[in-house]
Amino acid sequence: MDKIIVLTTFYNPIEANIVKARLLDSGVQCFLSDENSITLNPLYTQAYGGVRLHVFEKDIPLAKSILQDENVQLPDEETEPGVEVCPNCGSNHVGFVQATKKRFGLLTMIVSFALMVYPFHVKKTYHCFDCEHEF
Repeated sequence: MDKIIVLTTFYNPIEANIVKARLLDSGVQCFLSDENSITLNPLYTQAYGGVRLHVFEKDIPLAKSILQDENVQLPDEETEPGVEVCPNCGSNHVGFVQATKKRFGLLTMIVSFALMVYPFHVKKTYHCFDCEHEF
């Protein structure tokens, strides 16, 4: 019996489905996990760790070669020079997302407290998904 391995993880279900379709068209059996949960509520993306693409262990070299031939950039691979790199761990698994630390500014907190509403303006920062560092 063949072992099933996670080939890569995507934080966008659309990208995951495109890569899955390319692999299935080439004859590589694969499937996605956590796709429906993340599609229904995108805020769960970080909690689930993204949409995972699973393939059989014997098909990994074939899947990587197919994706290289079609110029598909997997999230774990090195990309063009303009991509941000985490200063803490050196990973390129970085995204420009909603801050998890120091999310709200002082003015936002004062106005939202005065109007008794949830803070409406949230800071966005670069976030490393490997070491959780924000910069």
